[in-house]
Amino acid sequence: MKTIVYAIAAIVVLAAALLPASSYGFASGTAPWGAPVMPGGKIVKTESTAIYIEYNEPYDKLLAWYKEALKNHRDQQMNIDFAKYRDWKDQMYIEDQGSANWHSIGISKTGGPTTTVKIVRDNFTWILSTLLIRFAGVFLVLCVLWVLLNINSFLMKRYFSAKKQTA
Repeated sequence: MKTIVYAIAAIVVLAAALLPASSYGFASGTAPWGAPVMPGGKIVKTESTAIYIEYNEPYDKLLAWYKEALKNHRDQQMNIDFAKYRDWKDQMYIEDQGSANWHSIGISKTGGPTTTVKIVRDNFTWILSTLLIRFAGVFLVLCVLWVLLNINSFLMKRYFSAKKQTA
C-alpha cells in the first residue's frame, strides 16, 4: 500500500512539473512576456512559447538597441547582470539569468537589410530538463568515484594482506 501511495505521489509531481508554464500563471500573459521589444517591427509568427518579429533594420542597430534596453536588467545590490550575451555564428543569443518571464532573445545574423528577433518565454520543461541533466551528471560522477574507490580498496586489501603474510 505504501509503495502505491509513493508511486502515485511521484506521478502527480512529475505530471505537474511537465505541464506548460502558463498552467501555473508563470510566464503567462501576452507575448513577449515582459521582454523589451524594439518598436517598428512586424510580427511574423507567434507560438505558445515564442514570438518572431522582423525588422527592416540591420543586425548592428538591433543589437545596439537591445544592449541599451537591457543595460538595467541587473541586480543593483549584487552588481550582477542578468542578461548573458552569447555570440553564435547565426545569431546573437541573449539569455535571461534572472527571474524574468522571458528566457531568451535571439537576433539573427542574416547580413541583409532585414533582421529577425525571436523572443522565447520561460517554461518548466526547460527548467526541469536542466535540473535532470545536472542530476544525471552528479550521479555519473558519484558512480565513477564509487568504482574508483572499490578498485582502490581491493588493491589496498590485496597489498596489505600480502605484506602481513610475508612478515
